[in-house]
Amino acid sequence: MHVFHIRYRNTQGTLMRILTAACRRGIDTPYVQAEPSAHEHKVTLLMEVNQKQVGQLSRDWYAIVDVLEVDPAIAVHEVAERTRVARAISSGAPHPPGSAVLAGDGATQPALA
Repeated sequence: MHVFHIRYRNTQGTLMRILTAACRRGIDTPYVQAEPSAHEHKVTLLMEVNQKQVGQLSRDWYAIVDVLEVDPAIAVHEVAERTRVARAISSGAPHPPGSAVLAGDGATQPALA
């Protein structure tokens, strides 16, 4: 598995062009995270690719005008750690209120106007 960190200027269609480069080759992307990073934006992609595809994707991404930096790495641990932290945060977040069930005889009372 390879992890790609791509910094880009968030102009119209830039993220879509980045993702299309992988989709066009039929590469499965099980993890995608886009986020602001200082004055730019950053997208992190996890893909199963060979060395030739790494070069092709990097070349395609650098050809996009608003892409500033492409950083390929073989670091699954980093993505796994981020996913674990994100899940821990979301599990601790308050949930929206659910339906209240009133205890009683089990019969419901219709609302009268």
